[in-house]
Amino acid sequence: MTERRRRSLLVVIAGVAFGARLSVRLARGEADFWAQSYGFYFDLAQKLVAEQAFGLDALSRAYWTPLYPAFLALVTGGQRGFEAIAIAQSLVGAGTTLCAYGLARRWFDARAGLFAAAMTALYPYFVVHDTALQETGLYTLATAAATLALDAVSTTRRPGLAAALAGGLAGLAMLTRPSLAPLTPLALGWLWLARRSGASSERWKAPAAYAGALCLVLAPWLLRNALAVGRPTLTTRIGYSLWVGNNPRTFSYYPHGSIDRSAEATWAAMTPAELAEVQQAVARGETALDDWFRARAWAYVRAHPGRTLAAAGRKLGAAFWWRLNPAKGWREQLIYGGSYVPMMALALGGAWRLARRRAWLPLALCGAHVIAFGLVTAAFWAHTSHRSYLDVYFIALAGGLLAALWRKRSPPALRGVA
Repeated sequence: MTERRRRSLLVVIAGVAFGARLSVRLARGEADFWAQSYGFYFDLAQKLVAEQAFGLDALSRAYWTPLYPAFLALVTGGQRGFEAIAIAQSLVGAGTTLCAYGLARRWFDARAGLFAAAMTALYPYFVVHDTALQETGLYTLATAAATLALDAVSTTRRPGLAAALAGGLAGLAMLTRPSLAPLTPLALGWLWLARRSGASSERWKAPAAYAGALCLVLAPWLLRNALAVGRPTLTTRIGYSLWVGNNPRTFSYYPHGSIDRSAEATWAAMTPAELAEVQQAVARGETALDDWFRARAWAYVRAHPGRTLAAAGRKLGAAFWWRLNPAKGWREQLIYGGSYVPMMALALGGAWRLARRRAWLPLALCGAHVIAFGLVTAAFWAHTSHRSYLDVYFIALAGGLLAALWRKRSPPALRGVA
């Protein structure tokens, strides 16, 4: 297949990805969209448009990161535009399809890239959730684009530029969901290894470019928070999330049910003295409240190290398990399990192909993502939606195995296709 035909096919696949996402969202209707949404994101977008201010109240000025609400504000102008959001986020999902193609092509070949793009375009979880009113789709695209740029550092003639692009995109991903932050030291280590053949002075350029671009993108938000809440932080949600994931009632509903229900049970069990402490922290401000929750979480961890370690394993198991977390109806579960399990099996085969070729850099890059996510999940908690951004890399690996199977089992006349 010529490069021109391959590009045309890729455009078709991206169009299918866009059409599938938009069609499913429109078929489910506007009422379902708003009822099943994280409405606070749109509330943040409306306030951003109306008042040029971020945060819903005095205790949430730095609680949420800004990129997804800003995206909604740009798309809707602060108006309740269901169709505009559906179209924009369907385009985001199509962009993720292109990133999956790029990763699989770099790790294997163009045929693997087309397989990965097609799988991403029709992957049921992405088709449904890319257009939900939540940051997952935008985060998946930003992270995948950053990973594609990062991978290019190992082969490009301008590694500094590729590393700077990767760092900038990683910064945008962190402004969408701050849980990507643990990837930073792993990415810097990967960059050092990727440029190991150059002189020592040259090897520093890519990590420095990555770190510089990352800091440049994050700096305005950190400075804004330093002025707004007195601390240059990505989010003031860390303490609360740590407390929700580390207390005696964390598993009262989670992972079968929503972690929010476990949080409600924890609040309901608080003593009057604890509630009084919360009110005192509220009076001192947003960061004081964050510190109070963080201190409570660490106190629990120190008092129950064995239970915390077991809980970390349970959280990781729930995040990577074949069952949806939180649980859905049997139809949703059947569709999800029927796509996730085969994809993971194929991904293991693709990883084995890379290992046999001693292509360690792609494996290390995938491993860095899994480790970073695992650290966050073990310390806090995760639902399936939090882990789903990793599926792009698993699909890219799966594309490599599918391409190999195609070559082995297709008729000789078709082996040159793609």
